[in-house]
Amino acid sequence: MIVFAVFLLCFGSTLCAETVKYAAIIYRHGDRTPIDTYPTDPWRNESLWPVKFGELTNIGKRQHYALGQWLRRRYSHLLSEQFDPTQIYVRSTDVDRTLMSAQANLAGLYPPTGNSVWDKDLMWQPIPVHTVPEKDDELLAMKKPCMAFDKEKEKYIHSKAYKERLIKYQPLMKYLSANTGLKVKTLYDIDNLYSILYIEQIYNFTLPNWTHSVFPNKMAEPAGYSFTEFTATPLMARLKIGPLLKQILTNMFSVMSGKKSKDLRMSMYSGHDLTVGSVLNGLGLFDGKCPLYTSTVLMELIYDNTTQSHFIKILYRNSSDIVEPHVLNITKCGEKCPVSKFIKIYDNILSVNWEYECGKQFPPLLGISFFIGLGLFVIIYVAHKMHFARVSREYGFNAGYSNIQAVAVTPIKTLEE
Repeated sequence: MIVFAVFLLCFGSTLCAETVKYAAIIYRHGDRTPIDTYPTDPWRNESLWPVKFGELTNIGKRQHYALGQWLRRRYSHLLSEQFDPTQIYVRSTDVDRTLMSAQANLAGLYPPTGNSVWDKDLMWQPIPVHTVPEKDDELLAMKKPCMAFDKEKEKYIHSKAYKERLIKYQPLMKYLSANTGLKVKTLYDIDNLYSILYIEQIYNFTLPNWTHSVFPNKMAEPAGYSFTEFTATPLMARLKIGPLLKQILTNMFSVMSGKKSKDLRMSMYSGHDLTVGSVLNGLGLFDGKCPLYTSTVLMELIYDNTTQSHFIKILYRNSSDIVEPHVLNITKCGEKCPVSKFIKIYDNILSVNWEYECGKQFPPLLGISFFIGLGLFVIIYVAHKMHFARVSREYGFNAGYSNIQAVAVTPIKTLEE
């Protein structure tokens, strides 16, 4: 109890050596049902599950409600008890389970008190959660089309390193294909099956006999590797997580400048396991283990009252239970990284100009269509000019046209004149 009191004091008081000034929270949604099943799955009937496929369960709601309460305790010095829109910004991918997770989390973070109580029988208050369609979201869903990324990914999956890793798991993929009725060809395919079996195990469904020799042990490693595929090269990492990291650092700079009387104090991002895995791997901090429900990355801007300087600390908790996060060792910088050094280390990611880099390439099909259209226009234009010249010579249209022009420019008196 004494340790907890000291912890709260040091987080909220300028008397301590370090103070958290801003926090970016990136988490995975809570417990859900399988998004899909496989052809031979004995539990593929949706009626066997508590909610529709891919939706947040009551367990998932409770998980995020508890996480929200934990965040309130940790950052009580940053956020007022009453909701203040200038203090916190919440963004979610445009998916039911992430939107609902964010709402459940905020219910734990902002229990209504005082004037915010609007119904004594309902101790909850609405807090805004922002989102955009996934096809337009390069920030969090990271699914907005980008030809530069697609080109780089295509190059990567044909690389020697990727092929060698894939060859290692060929026997496993062949075995999974034979027993599931699916064509398992990639690490991501393995992870999808791993996720299904993991959820069915949680819900105490008896797994088929064929799974006993491969799940979880033989499937865990390739499933974990799948989270590195979208940030496997410096360019892929730049284009995939660059916009999100750039927004977070921009918020940090705003707080450091102190120009605004009311700075944003927390950014909350409700995403998926791939969101968490991509951010960690892009930063060189991924441990190869699948992010669990409510797994959370915390990026904190710390002010050192002794040296009067700012640094960044990144923490991670990969658990569905409420446990303390562990501090990650930032590449070439350590557990506490000066902001200036952090920017230099991750300049490749933070300097991204996503709209320009993803929009500058002319789509091949569109480019071909453009040049074909331009060629046809030139041919038609030249043919028309040649035809008009021939008709003019034969019928003297030029002289007639000149006469028409002369008549057209001659003033015509109106009735008013």
